[in-house]
Amino acid sequence: MPACYTSIVTDVRVAFVSPSGLGNLGDAAILDSLLAGIRRRRPGAEIVGFTLNPADTRARHGVEAHTCGAFALPHYGVRRTSRGPAGEAGPGEEPSPRLRRLRRAVGALPGARQGRRAVMMAVAELRHRREVAARLAGFDHVVVAGGGQLDEFWGGPLGHPYTLYRFSRAARRAGARFDVLSVGTGTLATPLGRRLVRRALAGAAYRSFRDARSRELAQVAGALAGDPIVPDLAYALPVAPIVPPPGGRRRIGVAPMCYADPRVWPKPDAARYAHHLETMAAIAARAVRDGHEVAMFGTDRPDGAPVAECHAIAAHQLTGDERARLRVVAVDEVAPLMGLLATFDAVVAARFHGVLLAHVVGCPVLAVSHERKVATLMSELGHDAYCAPIDEL
Repeated sequence: MPACYTSIVTDVRVAFVSPSGLGNLGDAAILDSLLAGIRRRRPGAEIVGFTLNPADTRARHGVEAHTCGAFALPHYGVRRTSRGPAGEAGPGEEPSPRLRRLRRAVGALPGARQGRRAVMMAVAELRHRREVAARLAGFDHVVVAGGGQLDEFWGGPLGHPYTLYRFSRAARRAGARFDVLSVGTGTLATPLGRRLVRRALAGAAYRSFRDARSRELAQVAGALAGDPIVPDLAYALPVAPIVPPPGGRRRIGVAPMCYADPRVWPKPDAARYAHHLETMAAIAARAVRDGHEVAMFGTDRPDGAPVAECHAIAAHQLTGDERARLRVVAVDEVAPLMGLLATFDAVVAARFHGVLLAHVVGCPVLAVSHERKVATLMSELGHDAYCAPIDEL
């Protein structure tokens, strides 16, 4: 049989790596688009994910999944869901009384806690390397796609920069092609973070960036000026035909986020967080007073509390009759989010994919930019006039 024909009909095995699984619907939309593209081109493909929360990935995307990291870090929460090969206790399992006594005795020694933590991280790292090597054996591709990939804001350089470096090496050892697809560049402030990303990018057979500025910023970490620019994969998200809502009052969507929230943000700032909620609440209240209906929603799990707090601030500015036109809509899946966005006449959104997914359904957006990527997206679309810095709104 000719080689060109066998290459077409032979099933392909693809692994993807993503810092997802913690409720961010932008990440979920990217993976939905990626998986749909793979299945459309290679219907028999075997697909396995390596993410921060494999249980969520299995349930949300219907693929087998494993953890992408060996251990959790602040703001980079790896969730292991099963007993490891070394016999460590899994969720819900209690260590034996003898082991508990030994841990208490060792923990009482000076410096023991820090030493124990370092040893546990080293053991977890070695175990995870073996697990990844075994699971990638025989795979054809290891794919990195979407936002949050070239970034150390969440978890530092030993968060996702280190994860990318490890998987680029693991792919090479497994004989798999390492592909980096339409990624965005976030914060790479430390020499270690840039070095790890540089080595990961150097191992890629293919690299593309979602915007020219991301490619420019990534050049300090090994990107090349000739690497192609490819729009964010969420733009290719398969969506059902959009049915325009019936006439009546205009419907406005308002999507605040957990920006600077001291409970979850890596660089907390209570004053900035309060300013963000107050400005978004003022926009919502003004829209209601102008006779419109307003729905507040979030696109990431940590946005739940900010949405509720913003709703309370806006409701306090309205009369009883007006409050009936202000509501909160909870969405935790991509399809319901797309359906919700399709009902709006306009959206005010702070998160990158809150803006982008509104574009996908053809809804006008006022972007509240908390990071360079939001302003870049609006600028490249020629919508600079509809983008405001989050701290200056």
